[in-house]
Amino acid sequence: MTKTRKSIPQKTKALLQQEINSQCPICDDSNVDHFEIHHIDENPENNASENLLMLCPICHSKVTKGDIGEEEVRQIKTYLMIKAKSKSNAKTSNIINIKGNVANSTVANSISAQTIVYKSRSKPKMEFADGAIGKKAELKNYVKHLIDRYNEYKEGDVGKSKMNYTAIWGIIKKEFKASAYQIPETQFESLCIFLQKRIDNTKQGRINRGKGHKNYSRFDDIYG
Repeated sequence: MTKTRKSIPQKTKALLQQEINSQCPICDDSNVDHFEIHHIDENPENNASENLLMLCPICHSKVTKGDIGEEEVRQIKTYLMIKAKSKSNAKTSNIINIKGNVANSTVANSISAQTIVYKSRSKPKMEFADGAIGKKAELKNYVKHLIDRYNEYKEGDVGKSKMNYTAIWGIIKKEFKASAYQIPETQFESLCIFLQKRIDNTKQGRINRGKGHKNYSRFDDIYG
């Protein structure tokens, strides 16, 4: 029996667009006017938000054809949901202004803010904020493991001469509004899924997944 496709409310569509930050979560296309909504379980009657993912037409076609598997789609959705939850739970503060001579001072081991403005010619020595990923060696080392693996695979995609090894650090900062090791520990899982998805989407990552090979070690495999 053919299942009836239910209309998706405009409010739901707006929330789905907000969830992906108006960018396809697979290829980063931002032509959102043409985006489509994918039913993860392939049931057009199930319009539960956790079953819906907004994608660009090209990636939606790849998902429908099976070029991008359901497991990967669910991983992407899980990442987006965790990210949204982390944002809602995160404690943020207003801009902190620091004046005067700060050349020999230490900042951020007891404060946390989205923006710090330095009104001095020199910047203070920065330490990891309490509760930041960088405060725990195992969390920091695992993030470094994922970043190193991403750069290794990305180099295979673009070639060594064109490889920018620092680009991923900027991408992380843009996505999480903080440098990798200053991201709150509560967002560790979200950051890991973000990096794992990028590794899996490289050419070598897809080859490995197709052969059933691991692209990276799991945190529990190392520290469990």
